[in-house]
Amino acid sequence: MKQLAILLVFFLPVIITAQDLTQGLKINDLEVHPMQDIPKPCYLDSYVDPSFGTTIRRITKSNDGEVVVPMYSTVQAWNADESLMILYDRTKGFHILLDGRTYQFIRVLSDFKPIDLEQIFWDFNDPDILYYPDIQTDDFVKYNVRSRDRSIIVNLRDISACNGSIEMGNDIQMMSWDSNIFSFRCSNETAYMYNISTGDLTSFNIDDVDRVAPAVAPSGERFFHRNKIYDAEGNPMMNLNKESTEHACIGQLPNGKDGYFSIAFAQGPQGGCIGDIIAHDLETGNCFPVISQSQGYDYPQSGTHISALAHKNTEGGWVAASMMGYDKDGQSLLDQELVIAKAEEGDIKVCRIGHHRSDEDEYDYWGEPHAVISPTGTRVLFASDWSGAEDGKSIDCYVVELPAYQGLNTSIRSTSMLDNAARVYPNPVYQESRLSFSNPDNRDYTLRITNTAGQQLVLEEITGMEYILNQKNFEAGLYFYYLIDEDGNGSKGKFLVGK
Repeated sequence: MKQLAILLVFFLPVIITAQDLTQGLKINDLEVHPMQDIPKPCYLDSYVDPSFGTTIRRITKSNDGEVVVPMYSTVQAWNADESLMILYDRTKGFHILLDGRTYQFIRVLSDFKPIDLEQIFWDFNDPDILYYPDIQTDDFVKYNVRSRDRSIIVNLRDISACNGSIEMGNDIQMMSWDSNIFSFRCSNETAYMYNISTGDLTSFNIDDVDRVAPAVAPSGERFFHRNKIYDAEGNPMMNLNKESTEHACIGQLPNGKDGYFSIAFAQGPQGGCIGDIIAHDLETGNCFPVISQSQGYDYPQSGTHISALAHKNTEGGWVAASMMGYDKDGQSLLDQELVIAKAEEGDIKVCRIGHHRSDEDEYDYWGEPHAVISPTGTRVLFASDWSGAEDGKSIDCYVVELPAYQGLNTSIRSTSMLDNAARVYPNPVYQESRLSFSNPDNRDYTLRITNTAGQQLVLEEITGMEYILNQKNFEAGLYFYYLIDEDGNGSKGKFLVGK
């Protein structure tokens, strides 16, 4: 039993937190890649996008007239370790829980009702926990999706003495990235922030709430409200160089600072900062373009939605976006496209990752793709009616699985994990070690080894029952291996290389 326990711990799924998401993708490509008319894939089937070479998988099975969508671009779809995900079934009016890796349906989340469909917040670290404000009681609730246990953190009406309606946020809805700070408003009168760990309630010094609660930044130290930044005491700090509030998301820049990523169809009051995606440093107020006409992209586009929720990717600055475009036929640059981008000033990297094939004609708001990036950044969720030569008849959810995701793909069947259980011995690796595994039928295996940054160091086809790991081929540190046969069965694990 002790040996079995060791093996189970050894092969627990590993989420690599740093990934170069540009692997296998063209960077800053300005060529036109027209969308082709492709049959809608069947449920859980995938295809390779002929324009960009990414894998796109259908993960829901809506019937004609039915609509299943992401909650929104600024709302986490996946939990902290990407083992679970939540979608919204608009036709039936409830949220649904899926396996975050295989996309299999788990259950309807019918045992709670948030104030708004977008006001469900996964904990940024605990994969079993989510939070929501209860529509009936105004309690802010902590909920365990596995045990279905719930606890009341605080009653929003009691702590604020609010006699009006309680609302949380508007376009940008999230908690601080330690899952400790959230904000809300009482009607159009007052806006508040609440610190869960201390129990402190702080009101914002805002002249006009304008029916929008300030949006908290990842650090919990800054808040965005109508182009103005407020500090942790609720006082105004600065105005961003923005003319108006448009679709946006808050995340982090590569330097770890709080960032605001937004569309800007008009230049800011100080000039400049115009583009399809503009990044703002919430500490300094500095802004710079990520996608703009000045960089060679056709501009402006329309219907752009931005997601900056790759909180487990330690490189920082990764965002995803979906563009509706003007013509909505996918024949011109960025029209009907999905992109990821690293918003690093002076070294912008934009990768176009697929056509979303949703033209909004039949379903209005619900037909918008509302792209959502996963915590590691290696997948992008979106909705589509799969329009091509004809408008689609339903809306389903799809996932772009980037080339960088292939090493993280944990859909290999767990029932086979111990059938060919691999081990590295000795571990750590000094001079030479063996990666050994059971292979009585002499099957072919694919071995992939990556470092903690997700860089692929080894990709080989092997047979037999062992692979030699030589210290001189690796720098000192932690490494991950993935050993998969032609049927998708396999093992994964980690090893250390000593100095």
